[in-house]
Amino acid sequence: MNFFKEYNTIQKIIKAQHQIVVYAESSHYYQYFESLLQDILKNSSIQILYLTSDNNDPLLAATDERMQVVYVKQFLGLLFPKIKADLMIMTMPDLNNFLYKRSANVRKYVYVFHAAVSTHLQYSEKAFFYYDAIFCTGAYQEREVKETEKKYGLAPKELVPYGYPLLDTIKKKYRQQIPKSVSANQRILIAPSWFESCILETCIEVLVEELSSLHYHVYIRSHPEYMKRSPKKYEALKEVVSRIPNIYFDESANVTDSIAEADILITDRSGIALEYAFGTHRPVLFVDTSLKISNPNWEKLGIEPIENSIRSGIGISVLPNELSTIGGKLKQLTGDKDKFRQQLPELEKQLFFNSPESYEKGLNYIFETMIRN
Repeated sequence: MNFFKEYNTIQKIIKAQHQIVVYAESSHYYQYFESLLQDILKNSSIQILYLTSDNNDPLLAATDERMQVVYVKQFLGLLFPKIKADLMIMTMPDLNNFLYKRSANVRKYVYVFHAAVSTHLQYSEKAFFYYDAIFCTGAYQEREVKETEKKYGLAPKELVPYGYPLLDTIKKKYRQQIPKSVSANQRILIAPSWFESCILETCIEVLVEELSSLHYHVYIRSHPEYMKRSPKKYEALKEVVSRIPNIYFDESANVTDSIAEADILITDRSGIALEYAFGTHRPVLFVDTSLKISNPNWEKLGIEPIENSIRSGIGISVLPNELSTIGGKLKQLTGDKDKFRQQLPELEKQLFFNSPESYEKGLNYIFETMIRN
């Protein structure tokens, strides 16, 4: 019955003309749209169709009449090339490269980042080729996109200096945590990326074994794509880890609470490192896995990815085969907190567009595009 219900739903969507359509692969991604969508609803009468592929998405129970939330998953390949809208906003790269094709009846496709990393290493080579506009988190992404257009002979995109509003959300959550009493056992968050050499694929059992004797509460937060693409491995890992004291799994959709509550973040090549470092002004402990390379031709741009160039400026590292030294690394990290607390705000200003003015530029781009159309 769900099959036929969804089919009938997409037929209704295809027949209608929409103002703004938003697509989210799961409930995890709403946090990256939240600020922009709230600004649109607050400052206009625009109607939004929000498509989610998560049937447990809490937005499905939303009551705002101006944002219709619809579950679609099985028929996305059919829906995408037929949808009609003034704007379609996504945080999903590789539009038009695989199953999800552009529609001739969507006037503008807008990309909003779900990670503040560079555009040319951890994303595929053609990840943004078919978007019309990109809401950049900082000048480094603007430079990368322009260089990509030059190298590949692409038409210039509309680059909006929008920033990364999630950092403001994290800061607010973090400030709410500060007055709370600190327990004797501090909280470590292990939050890896998803690729063949990530922590969960290479050294998670050794890592938690070492941490289990150090009197921390340890929370493992898998990347949503790892949970989706490797469900058997993930469940097997949960079974193994469940036998180790003080080790837990964090499966909440909202990353901001997890970041704000963590005394220490351990990650590999994940963009969460930037969210944690600049959202809390605390340093990161990196497990130095191999690079996460989704674009084998990333060096063609001649630009060092931001997540690599600032790595030593936002934390310290340990090699995967030297995890027996992690106790000392954690002490070093704690001892260096004041140094990082002083240098991270300045580095943040250099990197990100974040300001009320930049958010307004994003909102104005939406409104002006609607008017032009």
